[in-house]
Parts: sequence; C-alpha cells; structure tokens
Amino acid sequence: MEPIDEMQKELGWRETELALLKVFFQSGGATARQHDVLARAAWSLLYAHYEGYAKFCLTLFFERAEKIQVNCSMLPAKTKEYALLRELKRIRNLPDLRLIEEMEGFATKLSQMKPKFPEVDTKSNLWPNVLEDLLSFADIKCNSIKKNRQLLNVLVRKRNGIAHGQAVSASYADYLIQENAVYEVMYELSYEIDARLKSSPFV
Repeated sequence: MEPIDEMQKELGWRETELALLKVFFQSGGATARQHDVLARAAWSLLYAHYEGYAKFCLTLFFERAEKIQVNCSMLPAKTKEYALLRELKRIRNLPDLRLIEEMEGFATKLSQMKPKFPEVDTKSNLWPNVLEDLLSFADIKCNSIKKNRQLLNVLVRKRNGIAHGQAVSASYADYLIQENAVYEVMYELSYEIDARLKSSPFV
C-alpha cells in the first residue's frame, strides 16, 4: 500500500469517530450538565486524534525512509541527525581516546551505516513547536501549523485542563473552529509526507 493510501485509511476512521461525537454534541436536547460532559469529550477526542494522527504519519515516514535508504550519508542534515541520535549519544559517552578513534573513522562508517530512527516521541503534549521539531527531522515544513498555532495551543491547554479536572465548556461553534484547524494540519501533513517520500533521496 502506498503511503498516501495508508494515511487516508488512518484518517478515515478518525474522521468517522469525530463525526459521530459531533452528532451528540450539536444535539439540542442535552441538559447543561450533559453539554459540559460532551464538550469535554469532544475536546479530548479531538486532541487524541490530532496527536495520534501526527504520530502515525511521522512513524510511517521514518519507517519508509529506513527501508528505502541504503545508508545515512545521503540523508538531509536534520534527518541524518535523527537517524544517528543513538550512535552519537554512544560516542559522546566514550573515553577521550576512544572518542578520537571513533571520530577518525566516522565518515567511512557513516557511508556504510543504514539509518535507524528512534521512536517518534510527541512528549504526550503535542504543542505546535514539538510537531514542527519532529517535522524538521523529516525535512518537512507544514505551513498550516504556523497558521493555526494559537488554536493548536488552545487545544493542548484544554486537553491538559480536562486531564487535571478543570472545567471546560464551549459552544459547538467554538469546537468547529478548533476542529477545522486540526483537519487543516492533518490534511497538509498527509500531503507533505507523501511528497517528501516521492522526492530525493527517497526515490
């Protein structure tokens, strides 16, 4: 299955869940208490799918990059850095003499080393800057993150507030604004990752 097909399939079930919850959220028959509970559920689910989908897409990218790329030497600088995180950490912890020996042969080793990327870590709080940092390791820019930065920050803050027992209530119209921002990021993320895997050095 092509990467774009995998991402569309993943996005599809997430969109279905959010759509089902919206049916209840916009219902006019709920009491004030029920509306507050639905608002908390809606914000929590929206965040879960925002973080979950971003992690899915980035994991897909790095798994595909590992399979495609024979060695680290041709990777973009930030992607190369991400692929070598474990190895660089190991080298930094060596005694001075061993460190010098490793550095002398590192260029040759790099040309033979197959990329091995760490697990994508969203820090369990996918602030816009965290997502941008992760995308930078994939050599990807997603302009919709900058465009929707304030809304994404609000989403993470609301999710954290709910997790800590704070009251969160919002109108259906407020929720839709937030959801539209998340979808804009999700759609662009899919497009940019697919496009990156179809460009050098991955083709």
